[in-house]
Amino acid sequence: MKLKGHQLCVSRVPIFSHLDDGQLREVFSKINHKHLKKGDYLYMAGDRNESLSVLHKGRIRIYRLNPEGREQLVRVLGHADFTGEIALFNDENIHESYAEVMEDAQVCTIRRSDIYELMQKYPDIAIKIIESFAERLNESESMTTNISLLSSTERLREYIRTHTEGEFLKLGMPKKELASYLSMQPETLARNFKRLEDEGSIKKIDNKTYDIINI
Repeated sequence: MKLKGHQLCVSRVPIFSHLDDGQLREVFSKINHKHLKKGDYLYMAGDRNESLSVLHKGRIRIYRLNPEGREQLVRVLGHADFTGEIALFNDENIHESYAEVMEDAQVCTIRRSDIYELMQKYPDIAIKIIESFAERLNESESMTTNISLLSSTERLREYIRTHTEGEFLKLGMPKKELASYLSMQPETLARNFKRLEDEGSIKKIDNKTYDIINI
């Protein structure tokens, strides 16, 4: 029997992708399903964090609030992305960020106790989770460095450089969210895009797609 639907979603998550069909069905048997509407929250800061959540459909943005109450986008989740992995290693189990649904979403959740059981049975899952932590920590450190050392234009250049596929940049989030992610105002982001267009570094194809000429 082939995997399908939510099972296929789980099979594409990096921490489970190495498992065979039988093992994936075991993971799937421990999953609960949630259907969330646009504007709902998967979780909010201060909520108990007791499960790993995998996004099957829709989009969810993860953000934090700084001391002044300003949003700082952490990342945007798409199909097969996951969140909540911090719960596996944090005894306090309290979310420090917000997970807001941007498009109607279907989410698969796995309880912390079930993940522990799976890691004991299949140690490679634990290794994959640690690799995921390392990757996200590296991204976080790079972003912190960029924000503290680079100008807003340089931050946009660095984002374009690291997110261009082939010769094109396709934005995976609205520009308002991208501005938050790059720690600048939307008006500043718009000016920086225009500056790069005027100098011939990029060429706008549509509001989400740019031809990258010289970055």
